[in-house]
Amino acid sequence: MKHLYEVINQLSALESRLNNNEEYQRYFTRCKQSFGEMGISYYSPINEKYSETRTDVEANITGEGTKHMVITQVIKPVIVHDGAITQRGIVIVEGK
Repeated sequence: MKHLYEVINQLSALESRLNNNEEYQRYFTRCKQSFGEMGISYYSPINEKYSETRTDVEANITGEGTKHMVITQVIKPVIVHDGAITQRGIVIVEGK
């Protein structure tokens, strides 16, 4: 599975760089459907609220504020296989 997760990590990085490009979005959708048929899904928690009680991500916190923290960058997505988190996301969090 390690190699498959590496492919997902690379695909997620491409998807974030090519975001909002309809020409490529259909390819990402097809890939996600194929992973879904294998019981695997992934998601990028960008712009989601962050709290220290979150268990699906490992965070590096920047800035000085500790209230209203938001995930501003995703290094690795959260990967779920058969309903269980198999890779915690690696994210950058900033206080707003």
